[in-house]
Amino acid sequence: MPLQTQTATAAQARNYSLKQYLYGAIFFFFGVFAVLLPWSIKGARYAWISAFCIWIVDLALERKRLRPQPLALPMLAYIIFSGLSCVFSYEPYISWPHMKLVCWTALIAALFAQNLARLSQVRILVVLLLLSAAAVGGFTAWQYARGIGVRIVDLVYRSPLHLAGLRPDDILVAINDRAVHSQADLLKAAPAVPPDATVRIRFLRGSPVRRKQTFARAGDFLAGNTISPTITLAKATPLRAEGTLGHYGKLAEVMAPIACLAWALMLGTPARLRRQQLLFAMIFLAITATVFATQSRSALTGLLAGCMIALLLMSPRRARLWLVSGLLAVAVGAAFWIQHARGLKWIDRRDPGTQYRLLMWQDGARLALRHPLFGVGMDSVQNHWPEWNLRGFAQYRQFWNFHSDIVQLAAERGLLALAAWLWFVVAYLIYLARLLPRLRARTQFGWAVATGILTGFIAFLFTSLVESSLGNDTLVMLLFFCVGVAIAMERMLEEPEAMKLSS
Repeated sequence: MPLQTQTATAAQARNYSLKQYLYGAIFFFFGVFAVLLPWSIKGARYAWISAFCIWIVDLALERKRLRPQPLALPMLAYIIFSGLSCVFSYEPYISWPHMKLVCWTALIAALFAQNLARLSQVRILVVLLLLSAAAVGGFTAWQYARGIGVRIVDLVYRSPLHLAGLRPDDILVAINDRAVHSQADLLKAAPAVPPDATVRIRFLRGSPVRRKQTFARAGDFLAGNTISPTITLAKATPLRAEGTLGHYGKLAEVMAPIACLAWALMLGTPARLRRQQLLFAMIFLAITATVFATQSRSALTGLLAGCMIALLLMSPRRARLWLVSGLLAVAVGAAFWIQHARGLKWIDRRDPGTQYRLLMWQDGARLALRHPLFGVGMDSVQNHWPEWNLRGFAQYRQFWNFHSDIVQLAAERGLLALAAWLWFVVAYLIYLARLLPRLRARTQFGWAVATGILTGFIAFLFTSLVESSLGNDTLVMLLFFCVGVAIAMERMLEEPEAMKLSS
């Protein structure tokens, strides 16, 4: 063989090896992303950004063109009009940082759509995501069983600990970085230093939980070998489950679509694969229990709606009656659970949260009509709410958001951005509806995944009516990961080898 031919062959082999290495690295970070998504916002973000950077290097080396990207036009319009709202914002320096979350939509969808080449890869990522979400359910159960700290039931007014800033219902979690889960732990932690020594006290307050710290003397907790009579303590469990995402609302919004995915896979698994069915059923129950523990009515409504639609799409007619009856029983149980846990009806005008929402919706609609094209700018209401007379902020002193994606988009980014988002929603639903029968004819697993993606998106839409879900980083990453998976599976239909789960 001529020397030049040998050299060219060796160069091709090296290039092929490098491409395989880069592709393997991309998929590795995809797996990390799927595992970390229900647990860590930053971890999942760094994972997909790492995969994205490697993909850019791969594109530069191969000099290949991107494949056509469905839904690109509505996503691009959504990004452009959101950017224009920042240009014309009342507080541009506050609004522009939020554009990174808006831009993630197209980047994440393209990243997964362009790099997932086989259905077996989709299966790995979906299973990792479901198992990780189920582990969050196990972690939540562990928090309720063991406790998250020691709750202050009563505290003598003007006592040393009261003067240090502690209050009833605060939850002590650490003394000098030593974890406290019971009074026995406190009795071990406090004597570890001299009674007059200053110790750092870490504690939780409120719901959603705010992490705080203060300082006191070690002896303030003790009276001899027992807890001081100035303070009464009890085991503390989460008031509403928050997982590791730091907010019960965020956790519920993320878990509901994942539960819909587990439900669809359970329904779509052939009867002969009983073990797989049982695995998906157990995952679904663990995730659904977590959503119940958050006590979020909107997420539970979305979850039940998504599961009901999956039933109608996937279950045999003979089984529908029993399964629908079971879901209705779960819905009734959810209503009783909310009334027991929070003392509220499913729709309760007496609820301060409901009253806050109604005020914000009314004032948000008023702002949208006054600034119809580009809105007032993302988050600019935080500085201008007094002059715009936002009654929810004024009456409840809670400076949150408009508690509805539709109102939030209309008020902050204008009717053009809202129209672009609704364009994407309708186009995506039509896209998935057309994809389902094509997948069903080729692969049971792919059809189940696509159905789970569709019903999970429907669950998100229900939640987004009464929550500003597009501000939830984890949820946005999850939704557009699913968009990318759906687009990738449609492309796999054109390549018979790509649909083999054993490959």
